[in-house]
Amino acid sequence: MHNAGRMSRGRLWLFAIVVLLQASLARSYEHIIRLDASDDLQYKLQSAFIGAKPDTLIELPAGTFKFDDEVVLDVSHVTIRGQGMDKTILSFKDQPAGAQGMLVLADAFTIEDLAIEDTAGDGLRMEGANGITVRRVRVEWTNGADEENGAYGLYPVLSQNVLIEDSVVKGASDAGIYVGQSRNIIVRRNIAEYNVAGIEIENSLYADVYQNVARYNTGGILIFDLPGLSQAGAYSRVYDNDIYENNTGNFAPAGNIVGSVPAGTGVMVMATDHVEIFNNRITNNRTTGVIITSYVAISVINNLPIPDGYDPFPEFINIHDNRINRPKVPYYDGSDVNLLINILHMNSFKVVGDTIIDGLFASSREAAGICYRKNYRDKLKVIPSDFSNLQLANDNNWYNDALGIPGGPVDKNKRPFNCQQLALADVVLQPWPPVPATGGDGYTDEEIAARCSATGTGVNWAAADVNCPNLSDYRLFADVSDPTANSNGGFPYDMTTPLFSDYANKYRFIFLPPGTQAQYTETGPLTFPVGTIITKTFAIPANVAQPGINENVIETRLLIRRIDGWERLPYIWEKDMSNAYLALGGGREMVTFVDLEGETVTASYGVPNANQCTSCHGNKGQDLPVGPKARLLNKTYAYAEQLGLNGSMNQLDVMASLGLLAGSPGSAAAPKTPIWNDPTTGSLEARAKAYLDVNCAHCHGGGGRAFGTGLLLNEFLSVDRTYGLCKSPVAAGRGSGGLSYDIAPGDPDNSILVYRMASNDPAIRMPELGRSTVHKEGLALVRDWVSSLDGACEAPQAQAMLTGH
Repeated sequence: MHNAGRMSRGRLWLFAIVVLLQASLARSYEHIIRLDASDDLQYKLQSAFIGAKPDTLIELPAGTFKFDDEVVLDVSHVTIRGQGMDKTILSFKDQPAGAQGMLVLADAFTIEDLAIEDTAGDGLRMEGANGITVRRVRVEWTNGADEENGAYGLYPVLSQNVLIEDSVVKGASDAGIYVGQSRNIIVRRNIAEYNVAGIEIENSLYADVYQNVARYNTGGILIFDLPGLSQAGAYSRVYDNDIYENNTGNFAPAGNIVGSVPAGTGVMVMATDHVEIFNNRITNNRTTGVIITSYVAISVINNLPIPDGYDPFPEFINIHDNRINRPKVPYYDGSDVNLLINILHMNSFKVVGDTIIDGLFASSREAAGICYRKNYRDKLKVIPSDFSNLQLANDNNWYNDALGIPGGPVDKNKRPFNCQQLALADVVLQPWPPVPATGGDGYTDEEIAARCSATGTGVNWAAADVNCPNLSDYRLFADVSDPTANSNGGFPYDMTTPLFSDYANKYRFIFLPPGTQAQYTETGPLTFPVGTIITKTFAIPANVAQPGINENVIETRLLIRRIDGWERLPYIWEKDMSNAYLALGGGREMVTFVDLEGETVTASYGVPNANQCTSCHGNKGQDLPVGPKARLLNKTYAYAEQLGLNGSMNQLDVMASLGLLAGSPGSAAAPKTPIWNDPTTGSLEARAKAYLDVNCAHCHGGGGRAFGTGLLLNEFLSVDRTYGLCKSPVAAGRGSGGLSYDIAPGDPDNSILVYRMASNDPAIRMPELGRSTVHKEGLALVRDWVSSLDGACEAPQAQAMLTGH
């Protein structure tokens, strides 16, 4: 007893020392926001995200909290901390809006000690960040393996200096931990289970994946390179992981490339270069322990084309010093890859190997640099692991002639692969960007109140520097209860083809500070001076066929050009139109209207929170206006008579004549986007592309959020693979709809683009934000255009690579 007590006291002292050490190492923050437990934690958290400044800690309370929409962070150097991954739980079960649970669009982001459950789409998505730490976070779909689950649990993309550690992901219908098109990555000490892919590194450079447990998935760890993305991947190390019993049936929605992974796969390397796999325990995965395959084999199985410039072959793969064993009994999961493996082994009278390569090389086996050495089945390193080369390039066999099955006979000789590559270097995460200077706390509450309450006539320009609580504080309209007309010097404008927003009519004005002009630009939005205010008011008509009559005015959004960029401010109108109040956290309202087919529609109209505005307006790290571009303004001026002008004048020319626009070459020389529903303004293709540009290209365009998908929908682009023609989906999850191509020429019913436009599921619909109803007329236009396209999606190049002919 005496010794036991002394040992217990010793442990307590040791624990105290550890706690004190951790406390001394804990960093301090300039700003701390602590949120109390409440039913409206979602709103509080989104408000904290909006109000956060760089170097802020946001602490969440213990408890389970219901969220019904995504929360978005776009401020750098923010840490989110809960009370533990089983104590602070953000539940998105039955989430009606938002494509993910949490979206982060900021550098130097840390999240720790909380759980995200049951999101409609991805759990935690982080885009374009330099510096990410995810620590002790659980993402889970609590109903188990189900193709209706979100695609990705922890999802950094287009990022660099990424650390994911000590976290748990369960139930993702694509990949639990997925790092895509990123650089400098460490994934360590995590548990990934009951996902399709436990951990996936895709088209990424310099990744270390170690000390993880990948179990009960379809495939444990995947290292892939896919075509059509922003970069090729290379230099990944997978070591000291426990990868076992990944035998869960593949539940990925059809059409996703991860759906090709057979159940019972330990590690799968596809089409990427410079991968080192060592010191792992890869056991009891029933198809095989390790698969090394080209994209050629996968593309033939799935009838996918191989685009020019893409290297589909894995090279310089170094597999050594692992324990790899699979059960020595046949295993069939019904997948094409598994079936091919089993048929080739049976026809060769061989047992399926612990490691399998497809035997397809860009030039030769020697040049491919695939090395396999010192791998054993047992802990004592006595029994060597088995090895199979499928020799898929060989079509000179009876079953190829009789059944069209390529490859074989299976070659079990691993001596040609007994080589050694140079060890890859440790991944070193680079320092994060420094905390930016914020210029202090800006205006005091008293100064803001003084600016917003300033009296006078005309626009209150002094208030343009601050976020006023009421729209009327800016004095933008002569009648404070009517934001649709009679502005105080604002220029009313409209667009050739507008963004669809649940059939809302939109009333737009540009307010330029006295004595200033906008500057003409040919491609992007006009360049506006500091102080510019752009307003857009959304009103739902009682009958879509009668715009302007009996409308329900819901919100007015402001874009204000300040010295440090554009500020986004949503204002929601009271029912009696007496006031519009600042709603940085957004809102939602049920609306009812009669559509163009005479049907009564009830919709949940969403007012985006201020950070969601970045989803559309964000481009290369800054927010920009989307609508006021020369090509969208180049039309007959709808408001000419209201201003006492000739009714046939062009909108761009009116702006120039009023001294509001400098540098315009005149409307005749400016580009012009067709009117989407007016056949006299352009061909079917031109109008469909105009519609897709306005509704989709703010994300699916250069610098937009969806640039990493490789699908770009700017109207000036040719209709080719980049535009989606015969392009396979990337990271689409359920959004693929079981289809193989974004645009299948002549076949809208098998085109993912059309499928997503026709859906209202928050994990499927496109655009993600801005609508809760299907735009029937826009959908019909795009369907007609896709139907008019000639050709078919085939994979002859892949077949030629496979057969050598």
